[in-house]
Amino acid sequence: MNVVFISPPETHSIESTLPAQIDQGGGVFPRLGLLYVAAYFERETGLKTDLAAALVKKHHPKARVVFGGHHANYYPGESVRLKEVDYVISGDGEKSFLMLAQAIDRGERAEELAAIPGLSWFDGKNPRVPFLRGDSGDLNLLPFPARHLINLRNYNSLIGESDVTATIQSSRGCPFACTFCDIRRTKFRYREPANVVDEVESLVEQGIEDFFFVDDTITIRKKRVHEICQEILRRGLKVRFKISSRVDCINEDLLRDLRRAGCYRIHYGVESASQRSLDYMEKGISPDLVRQVFRQTRAAGIGAYAYMMIGIPGETREEMEATFDFAVELDPDYCQFSICTPYPKTELYERMLRTGIVPYDYWQEFAENPREGFRVKFWNPDFEEEELREIQQYGHRKFYGRPRFVLRELSRVRSLVDFRRKAAMGLSLLLRRPSRRSAAPTSA
Repeated sequence: MNVVFISPPETHSIESTLPAQIDQGGGVFPRLGLLYVAAYFERETGLKTDLAAALVKKHHPKARVVFGGHHANYYPGESVRLKEVDYVISGDGEKSFLMLAQAIDRGERAEELAAIPGLSWFDGKNPRVPFLRGDSGDLNLLPFPARHLINLRNYNSLIGESDVTATIQSSRGCPFACTFCDIRRTKFRYREPANVVDEVESLVEQGIEDFFFVDDTITIRKKRVHEICQEILRRGLKVRFKISSRVDCINEDLLRDLRRAGCYRIHYGVESASQRSLDYMEKGISPDLVRQVFRQTRAAGIGAYAYMMIGIPGETREEMEATFDFAVELDPDYCQFSICTPYPKTELYERMLRTGIVPYDYWQEFAENPREGFRVKFWNPDFEEEELREIQQYGHRKFYGRPRFVLRELSRVRSLVDFRRKAAMGLSLLLRRPSRRSAAPTSA
């Protein structure tokens, strides 16, 4: 059995709602989900896998093509109808993919396929879509991602602390209710501290010392994060890392432990300066709490990254301006202003469909008939698309054009190459007019 795992290039992704300069500055990271599936397959079968390929179905028409990821989760039936696709796995893919590979090897018997959680396939007449999604079970029993399939030194972040940044996922799911998020109110599953730090240590042994914990909200269980920090210190690991958190899932004691263990930046979802907008998005936070936590984070010696949003339904131009001013007041290391976008299967999208802001289910239409030239829509009843992009660009110029920011960023330059990259990004952000990146849509 030959298995090839493919991560489509970014040129085949649906466009970002951020300016290309901000989007690219966030970094280039490997697909951990795919590397987890590869690692589990290798461990359970003893077979080796590969990560590179092009036009597999064209050159190997008998090959079986399996889809996974966000689009597969949202639209399994529609995806498996595509002529290039043989199977779709929804949810966690580690165990389900192994079961599928074994079933294919044994002749693809229908009764065996039907027993695989999360598997969809086309039986010749209709898509067979299961009720249960794939489930990896205890995350502590999974092998670490198969990073031997990639060159770790090809991955980095312009806003990282070194030239190589590795990503780690210590948990999955999020119980909070943000309406724009596709994992809203999902079960929070997590790895034990020792297991997490074992992975950190294995990467340190490969010469990697800068990490990004890509958990949506790693601090949901603060006690566990305390223990991760203490374990890093107990082992004497000299590392630097950043995390993502909510302002209502952090406190001063945890900030102190994070700083001692090597945390240098926390990414917070701030979204808006307007309490009305925050309530509309069901964030469950207030601007005053944001102010308090940003002060505490700075006092602990940790930097911050603020995710903010404009174009929320009902928001006025004045409220958007207030959000830009709020970002300047908070003064995080970095900030991004996304345009509120209803993505498929989110509560935000369903609400906008119910209220008529979105007149028809255009994501469903795309899922049934993927096509070149598909473009994400903002569906704001009060602002034209280009107007929102102009406002977004204005906000980024207001934040990143401040002398305070420029001087601070110059003090962080690691090398001449780093200086050139940051200068190029900054100049293009400040001088260019907003534009849309064209991209071929292959996933939602």
